[in-house]
Amino acid sequence: MLYPQKINAKKTNFIIKIGILSSIIVGIMLVVINSIATPNIRWAGYCNAGIIYVWITVLYALNKNINMASHLFIQMLALSALSVYIDWRLGFQAWSINVAIPMIIIIINVSMLVLSITSYNNYTRYAFFQLLIVIASSVPLFFIYEHLVNDKTLSVVSTSISGVNLLISLIFHSKDIKTEIQRKFHI
Repeated sequence: MLYPQKINAKKTNFIIKIGILSSIIVGIMLVVINSIATPNIRWAGYCNAGIIYVWITVLYALNKNINMASHLFIQMLALSALSVYIDWRLGFQAWSINVAIPMIIIIINVSMLVLSITSYNNYTRYAFFQLLIVIASSVPLFFIYEHLVNDKTLSVVSTSISGVNLLISLIFHSKDIKTEIQRKFHI
């Protein structure tokens, strides 16, 4: 057999429900074990946040009609939220807004640049999410403006990379971006 057999939708939904139920049971068990074994160290919250992140990723990836740019956008939001949550739970040392979020933004923007170069003819599908990623990539500027960031270097670099990515997209795909904006916002 050259190709794997397809699993029908009913069986897939059943497997997903079992997986989610198992994750809920594991999460509850982690909280119980944490409260019994080490009540002064709250590690179960980190594990449960990871489980939630994994399910966000899996459920979104299993959606049949996703495109890669929307998947990148969801990953950017989910990873940023997870890193802020972990930083907050650890006493908020601000590493999430100083390092993690700018690095996530850089990686997502480089991925979008590669995606826009490799799928030059199909860029219209990615244009809207490119704009959403650029808007979300301006969050480090807000952190700088509000004096929440200790070292501005990574935030400036990540926002600059996002700006360059937008500029490259506008240069090579301006017609596609204009068409997509008109289609999405009925202009």
